[in-house]
Order: sequence, then C-alpha cells, then structure tokens
Amino acid sequence: MLKNKIEVSLFSFYFILLIINQTSYSQEPIYQHFGVDEGLPSSQIYDICQTKNGHIWFATDKGISRYNGYEFENFDTSDGLPGNVVLRFYPLENGEIWGYCNNSRALFYFNEKFSGFKLYKHNNIMAKELKIKAIVKSVSIDKFKTIYLGGDNINGELLIKNNGTIERKYTNKNFYDSITPHKHIVLNKNFKNGDSYFLTLGKNTIEKNFSTIQQKKNHHQAVYLIPNKKAVFMDGVSVKIINSDKTVIAIKNSGEPLRLKVIDSTRFFVGYHYGGAKIINNKGDVKQEYLKDKSVTNFLIDNEGGYWFTTLNSGVYYVKKPSIIFLQPQNTNVSLHINSLVKKNNQLLIGYYNGDFAELQVNKSFNFKKAKLIFPPAIVEYDSIFDKTYTIFNNQLLINKKLSVEFYALKISEPTLNGTVFESYSSGFYEISKQKDFFLDKRILDVSLWKKDTLLATHSGIFKKMKGRLVALSAESKLLGFRSDDIDVTSDGNVLFIATQGAGVVVYGEKIYNITTKEGLTSDIVNEIYIENDNTILACTNKGLNRIVFNNKGFSITYIDKNSGLLSNEVEDVEVINDTLFVATKDGLCYMPKSILDAKKSDSIYLKIKEVKINDVIYTYSEYPKLNYTENKITFFVEGISFGNNSNLEYHYRLKEIDNKWSVTKNRTISFPNLKHGNYTFQIRACLGSKCYSEEQLEYPFIIKPPFWVSWWFYTLCFLVFSGFIYLFFKIRVLTYNKDIIREFIRLIIQKLKNGETYIEIRMNGEDVKILTKEICYIKSSGNYLDIITLDKSYTIRCKIGDFITTTPDAFEYLRVHRFYIIRIDKVTSKSKNTVTIKEHIIPVGETYLKQLDHIQF
Repeated sequence: MLKNKIEVSLFSFYFILLIINQTSYSQEPIYQHFGVDEGLPSSQIYDICQTKNGHIWFATDKGISRYNGYEFENFDTSDGLPGNVVLRFYPLENGEIWGYCNNSRALFYFNEKFSGFKLYKHNNIMAKELKIKAIVKSVSIDKFKTIYLGGDNINGELLIKNNGTIERKYTNKNFYDSITPHKHIVLNKNFKNGDSYFLTLGKNTIEKNFSTIQQKKNHHQAVYLIPNKKAVFMDGVSVKIINSDKTVIAIKNSGEPLRLKVIDSTRFFVGYHYGGAKIINNKGDVKQEYLKDKSVTNFLIDNEGGYWFTTLNSGVYYVKKPSIIFLQPQNTNVSLHINSLVKKNNQLLIGYYNGDFAELQVNKSFNFKKAKLIFPPAIVEYDSIFDKTYTIFNNQLLINKKLSVEFYALKISEPTLNGTVFESYSSGFYEISKQKDFFLDKRILDVSLWKKDTLLATHSGIFKKMKGRLVALSAESKLLGFRSDDIDVTSDGNVLFIATQGAGVVVYGEKIYNITTKEGLTSDIVNEIYIENDNTILACTNKGLNRIVFNNKGFSITYIDKNSGLLSNEVEDVEVINDTLFVATKDGLCYMPKSILDAKKSDSIYLKIKEVKINDVIYTYSEYPKLNYTENKITFFVEGISFGNNSNLEYHYRLKEIDNKWSVTKNRTISFPNLKHGNYTFQIRACLGSKCYSEEQLEYPFIIKPPFWVSWWFYTLCFLVFSGFIYLFFKIRVLTYNKDIIREFIRLIIQKLKNGETYIEIRMNGEDVKILTKEICYIKSSGNYLDIITLDKSYTIRCKIGDFITTTPDAFEYLRVHRFYIIRIDKVTSKSKNTVTIKEHIIPVGETYLKQLDHIQF
C-alpha cells in the first residue's frame, strides 16, 4: 500500500488529545466460582477446611459438602448428620473433624478418611445446658476428651467432661473464640467502665500485657499473631492489632467483620459482611483485597497454595494462582483482546485488537485512548536506544505521539541496534527511517535484519530479500517453510528465533532445529517470541506461555497455562518490567511475578483407590481379594486430588507381573476386562506430564484363582483317568483285533477240557436221535426247519436257526455266516471274501456276516 506522508496539523493533534480518556482498572485475581449449579448444596457457606488426604469440606445451611477437584459429594441428615445447618468445623490434631449443627444444637465428628458421621455422646447434656438463643462458635477438645464451648448467649465458657459432668467459667454475657485448649484468648468476667478485658487461660492475662478494647457489640474474637506479643481482636464493628506495649493499630473497616483468621505470624485474614475480604500484615497494612461486594465467611490456603473464599449467598470462590492478577476494566465498553505489548521504561504500552490504545503506568493507572471507529488492531513498539515510540492507531503511524503517515499495518518490527524499524503490510513492507516502501507479491507478517540480510516472515515461510527479489529459505531447511508470524534476533546477532504455525520455535543459527511439543512446548503454534536475554526466550502460544532457557546441555522449558492459573491459553504477547511479567491474552491483561515460571517441585498429589469393582459389583471387604476364575473383570476407580492441576493430571498404571511399561490415561476409571488366573499387583501413580510422584504410588494386590481344571489335583485326576483310558483303549483294541485268536484259543481249551465226546439229541420221525457234534458240518435253515448236515448223513428237525447255537453243548464251535447257514468252524476247509467251503460244499456268507470270516483261523 502506498502511504502519503502528511504534516501533523493542529486539528489532528487536538483530535487525538480529545479522545484520551482515563479508564479505571481494578486489580483482581482470576476467580473460579462454585455454586449450586456446580454441585454445592447451597450458596450459603459458613466454613471450610481441608483434610490431610486433600479433600476440601464446606459447611452450609443445607448440610456439608466434600470436594475432590472433580465433583461435590453432599451430605445431610439422611447421611447421619444431626442437622443440616452446620456453622463451623473444628479440626483436631488426631485427624478428626468436629462440627456443630445450630438448629439441633448437636456436635458430630468424622475422620479424615471418612467412614461416616458419629454423634457426640453427650449431645443431650449439652442441648439441655445451652439456651434456646445460644449459638456455639468455639469448640475445642483437650487430651482428656473435655469439650470447651464458647459462643453467643452461653454466658462464658462451658466445659463438658468425658464423663458428662458440667463446669462453667467466666459468666459474662459475651463469648470467646478459642484456638486450642488452654491457648485461647477469652473475655474476662470483670467489667470496668463498660470495657471488656481479654485474657489467656494460664498464668498471665492480656490485661497485664495488652490494652483494653471497648465493647460495642456482643461479638468478639481474639487470636495471637505472636504469642504474648501481638494479638488481633475483632468485635462487631472493628478489627485491631494490639501489641504487648499496649499500642493499638486499628484496621480500616469495609463493613461488619465476620471472621478473623491467622495465616502466619506476619499475616491474618478478615472477612466482612458485604465488604469482601482482606489479607493484612502484622503492621496493619492491607496487602490484598478480594470479593469487595461479597460477604466472606472464611478463607483457606490449600496444600498447593490456592486461595478459597466462602461467602454468604454467593457460594465459593477459588483462586488457583493468587500471584496472578487480572487488570479488569471497570468500563464494560473497553476491549479485553490485546494485540501487542511493549515496555517503555517503566510504562507498558498496549495495543488492542479493536484499535484502542492504552498506557499503563507503574502504579497501574491507565491513560486510555479510544479508537474513533473499529479499525484494525492497534500496534505498539518502542526503541529504547533512540527513545522512540511507534504506534499504529486509527490507521495512522505515530512516532513519539506525532503523526507521521497514514498507514494500514500488520506489524511493527522490533527496532534493530541501529534504529531500523519496519512496518509490515499485505503487499510488502515499509522502512520507517528511510521512509521507503518495498512492494512485493507476498503478505509480509514481520521483518528482521540478520547479519547483512533482510529476512521476511510470510504465510509461506521465511524469505530473504535479494536485489528486489525473494528467495525462499525453505530450500535450506523445511523448517523455514512454515508460516511465521514473528522473527527476532538476539542482541549479538548470532541467533534468529522464528515463531511458526506448526513447527513450534525454530532456532536459526550455526544449525537449524526446532523446539516442539515433543520437547515440552505447550503447542507447536507460536504467535510471538520475546527475547529476554541471549539465553532466555518466552514463546507465546495458543496453549499458554513458555519460557525456554538455553544452556550447555541444550535447553529447559517451563510454562504456565489456563489450567495452572493463567487468564487464557491464547497468549498474544508478553512483556517484562523489572520482575513483573505482563501477559496479554485474548481475554485480557494479567500480570504476575516473573518467578512464576521458575522450575519448582510441585506439592505431592493426594492419590487414592476410591473404589474397586469385580464383575461390575463393588468390592466392600477390607482384605485384598482372592477371586475365582469367573471373577476376572476388575475395575479400579482412582482419585488424584490436585485443585491447581486437575485438568493436567494423568494416571500412569500397570499390572506389575505382566506389564513392563506404564499405561497413561486421564480417565479415573481403569478396567481390566478379561484377566487370566494368577497373582497380580495393580500399581497407580499420579503424574503431571513427565513429572510423576513416585512417593504417592499405590499398590493393590489381588489373586484370581485358577479354575479347577488347571489345579494340581485336577491334573492328577486327569492323569489317572487318562492312564485308565489308555489301559482300556489298548485292552479293548487287543480284544477287538485279536478276539478271533482268543476265541479260537478258548475253543481249543474247551475241547481239551472236554475229553469225552459231546452229543446233541434231536427228535426226527417220532424217534429220538443222538448226533455226535464233532460230525456236524453245517446247518441249513428251511423256514421253521433245520437241516443238520453231518459227515455222512443229513437230519431234519423243527427249530429256528437263531435258537440252534444256544442248544448245543459246544457253542464256540459254530458260526452263523448267513441268514440260512450256520457252519462248524473246524470243518471249514477254505474261505474266500464271501464264501466258505466244507467238504466241497460252498456256503455263501451274507454281507452282514462278512466280519464273521475273521473268526475262522487256520
């Protein structure tokens, strides 16, 4: 685009001044809100505590709730609570959490591993002793199981011993709030001129070391910051720090104080009714303010350093990274989407995507310029060597706020050491110092001087401008062929860093290589690169901000993203002023200490195996299971508790006996659907990327017993049965294939045993005839008659052929070979496939009797 240089007119100058506005920005942390829609039983939250296993508990007017970073689990009277209105939690050193239900005037407790609620055994005695209007606000328990109670309308301190006896102390009408037994600060029973004196249980009293506080309301709480040296007192109107030298520091009120809590010896928390919350140091200075229009009932710093605020009627607010502050514009018409940032001494210049422009002072006040119309994004750059500010605003290039040219630009390059600055546009680039256009057939996204070359970042990669033509550097390396939105050079001019869309950060120096997600970058799509020094760069990606530190061994990467507390994952630009990191995102501007990117060891993640299912049925026994072979579908429901990193949390798991490598999942349900019998050990550990917490590794052994058919006794039985079958097999086979020999052998034996001759007696023609069986050759059937053929004669008798053999005394001597023929074996002279021959008589063998021929042995 051709730009026409114009002179700065007074009209233009005054017009720019007229559109300068003061815009108010509040500094707020990045809150995550939890209410009924997110799973809480109520928006009225009275108290909060965290147990040693990581769970966070909330006391509400509709029961209590437990949060694990994923979902809320709610409990009420149907789960064993004595009442639904739970005012306070009182954690004990032994891991028990005590609570008080206001309406039922009853105490209950549960352990941190949570096995259900238990009621205080003297609730009936306590309820009778408390007045109807009494509100318990302090509970502590000593080693003798004595309960100490304090609160409204209790008339001092009420003690209930373990045996149920009652004792009272300090019978005034006020209450105290105790910390631990015999270390709490309480109201004295003595009054003087309307003053209320405070003392500690023990030898010394507060009145000897501290000045008095005027009682204005029937509501007091007192805690030590430094025992016997510095205490904080709160009544219904004021909060004051009182030193042992009797000096008093009054804290400026934001409303009626609701809760006082010591963080450490240097800080304490105060929650106000419709006045938000304050964190105040021991000198009385307010260090942070939160939720200014909410009624804050309590405050918790979790094990990962996150802040939790409970409120009346507004639910719970969580700040993942308290050190990250969001600059929230009070004017809702102000844009949030930032296009570019640049440091100018101790100022921050901001260009917005809708064309607006702002200057952020060190004290965080804004001078804000509103664009006349919705123009292309505002662009800012600063040359610290020559003290020149370059701004693209309302389609005009301003140098040190003076109009230079009318111009539509995509980017202003970072100034070189000699002050050369380029503007990129859709058909070339413009060298500002020389006021010279270079028209090209490429859309130029950034320009940089490297050594003696002019390098251009385009949608098609990096090009070198040589004598009016462009030379693609992709021939030198494919990494230089990716779309590039930003190219920056180190101060020594030796290394070029390229932000690409798809190849991560490309390093162009003595060698060309890239840094991608494989090396730990959060994304391969890089929008901008900020060179902090020759060894450190910041890479702005669409998935967070990365810091890359180069060293002799290579490089290391740390990052921050939305899951770890950033305002948005889409980081457009970044700037460092002193030790403060300013991060521009599509959702607005936030700042944080630069140390937030330092590599630190995270706190351990609480990990537990919450539930085990066997064949989809919950396993409820305490001992590890020994299962039969059909119970081979095992499902584990695991729970890693990390409020600051639950979105990045991974589970590495394996079955130790069969898996050498770890499997990775973000799913909390891990199932093994069809396991074989054997001994197993399920191992699980929680990880954040490559960082695993081995000290939190859990193991769950179990046994799947083999089916009976693979047990030793079954193998033994099978061996015996098999051996029996083998024996029977061979025995039957021998009998089958050799039964003819055996039969013949038996026949011969019978012959030897029967030395005498055998006969059959028949009746023929009315006479009884005796026939020697050894003379019979064969028998032929003729209907109901049989012809008995002997060696020299034939006899006819009335008999069926099927009954003949059974009537003879030597049945083994005969074979039936046909439906009409029975032969005597020892008379057979020859045999063929289907006949036998006896004394030249050829006797046919029927098809169904052919096997009988095997019985005839010669």
